Amino acid sequence: MYITNEGRGYYRGSEQHHTRAPFLILVQPPGIEGCNQPIRALVCKVALHQCGAWMMGEARAFGHRIPISGAYGADGLVREVPQHIYDKAVPVPQDLVYAWNNGGGWNSCGSEAPAMREWAVKTFLKKETK
Repeated sequence: MYITNEGRGYYRGSEQHHTRAPFLILVQPPGIEGCNQPIRALVCKVALHQCGAWMMGEARAFGHRIPISGAYGADGLVREVPQHIYDKAVPVPQDLVYAWNNGGGWNSCGSEAPAMREWAVKTFLKKETK
């Protein structure tokens, strides 16, 4: 999910694109059955392009490429990443995980999206105050 208005969408022919902008990715380590590990998050600059009915792209985090598809990096779900990336990601507060689980999103964000975006901006895009 893009968390700022920094990027812009455009069309090249009939294909939709979005320029690189901060994107919230929800992550878990490989081999998770159910939700045994807490959900963590990363924000990376991601550019998406239309691939059939889906918006897809790639994030780069800690020397690793992460395939991205739709909201939160996995069409509204949690993206599996190597353990070393998961270890460096930021834990998502439990109230937001609950909201995400109950937000009603289907292949997209649900009603939790505004709260998730607000948390991501505060957590990952800290601005200096003078």
